[in-house]
Amino acid sequence: MTIVFPYGETVTVLRAVLVEDEYENQVRDWENATPTPYAGCAVAQNGRDESLTGDRNVIASDLIVFMPFGADVLATDRLEIRGRAYEVVGATFAWRSPFSGLAFGTVVYCNRVEG
Repeated sequence: MTIVFPYGETVTVLRAVLVEDEYENQVRDWENATPTPYAGCAVAQNGRDESLTGDRNVIASDLIVFMPFGADVLATDRLEIRGRAYEVVGATFAWRSPFSGLAFGTVVYCNRVEG
């Protein structure tokens, strides 16, 4: 049995293939990323930091996302949450109860830096 949050929201995994740019570097083609939506996700703020760098404010938003168990998310993906793209940070984690074996979900950390 897998837990899905009944009042959760849809989070879309964006996966982009590597392409060669004009300088022959390998870069991700985010313009043509493949979207995979997952319903019933929970999104929580994991931290927020605002700092002044030179003449500009930089805002970094860290989120933790609880997705359905087995969600296909790689460290090289992005998550689209509420119309904004966030970078996945590190590997995902399968959250399972050590007492019942119940598969609660896949935990994903992500962040977005603006400014």
